[in-house]
Amino acid sequence: MPPTAAHSSLLARCRYRAILALCALAVCIAASLAGCSEAVIAPRTSAALPVLQLPAPLAAYTIFVTDLSTGDVAELGKHTYHIGRSVHGLGLSSDGRTLYVTDISANRLAGYALHGAALDFTNGAPVGSQPVHMVNTRDGKTIFVTDFSGAAITVLDAATWATRATVGVPAGPHGIVLSPDGRWAYVACSGGAAIAVLDTASATLAATIALPTGAQPYGIATSRDGRYIYASDNFTGRLFVIDAATRAVLPPIQVELRPALIARSPDGATLYVANGGAHSVSVLDLARDPAQPTLRTNVPVDGYPHGLAVTPDGHYVVVANTIGRSLSVLDATSDRVVATIPAEKYPNDVLIVP
Repeated sequence: MPPTAAHSSLLARCRYRAILALCALAVCIAASLAGCSEAVIAPRTSAALPVLQLPAPLAAYTIFVTDLSTGDVAELGKHTYHIGRSVHGLGLSSDGRTLYVTDISANRLAGYALHGAALDFTNGAPVGSQPVHMVNTRDGKTIFVTDFSGAAITVLDAATWATRATVGVPAGPHGIVLSPDGRWAYVACSGGAAIAVLDTASATLAATIALPTGAQPYGIATSRDGRYIYASDNFTGRLFVIDAATRAVLPPIQVELRPALIARSPDGATLYVANGGAHSVSVLDLARDPAQPTLRTNVPVDGYPHGLAVTPDGHYVVVANTIGRSLSVLDATSDRVVATIPAEKYPNDVLIVP
């Protein structure tokens, strides 16, 4: 579905919240006019669904990218699948066998089996308004989905895909991450200036960590040992650091304009922040003191980076540049862009399968 003029204007002004709201509104109107359908996928059959390039340095990895405007999920170098009118986030089941995709046009979470040369639709479930990101618990039994416009978390039974609960949280839940031990799920609530803490065993809200007034936390991660929580502030360009045990908010770190999603290297030594408004990725050192990350550099990339992922060996970072219509590949050793991959219209999230 081509973006409207208003949508393009908002994209040009790099206002991600408005982008998501207008895109979802447009696709929902289209869906209501055209009627609803199951979230099945179709492999590439024409030039309209191009196979995105897989550069030689990434040949050993399986990499998926969502496209906010086309509703496609691309597996680099292999296939492009049409999922729905607009898709946002990607996730992986704890056993690594199922790919999760949030379909914001249909307010659904869809699951696809990862095997062989193609994805197979396995199941799907209705969730709340504008689902964006999700996590599967360590035991594989539960899926938590952030409903961005619903100010809620939908809790699904991973075996039956039935809704177990709907947990109210502060407004604008976006990024979500599990603690390393799997006991907690931390949610960045961009409209509520807070981090919601969910008890994964009881599927209840255990605590709400207030951030400074006006903060808009979007992306979220933890230190490797789970002692610290990191959240990007899309409003002020800061990275918040929270002590997970005391839930105290520590002094923030300045990154760049409109930081969105964040990712940690597998060894726990480095944190990467996609700065949409600055067209850059901040690289922060966690090894010296994870309570006070040190900004190492800001790496320029194409327009409005949003999602990013680190390869399992930590060698590369793949960044989705939403209005740049491209993917940037960063070499983690040199902190330099070593490849730029043409994407479709609005690449949004990246997942690299171990």
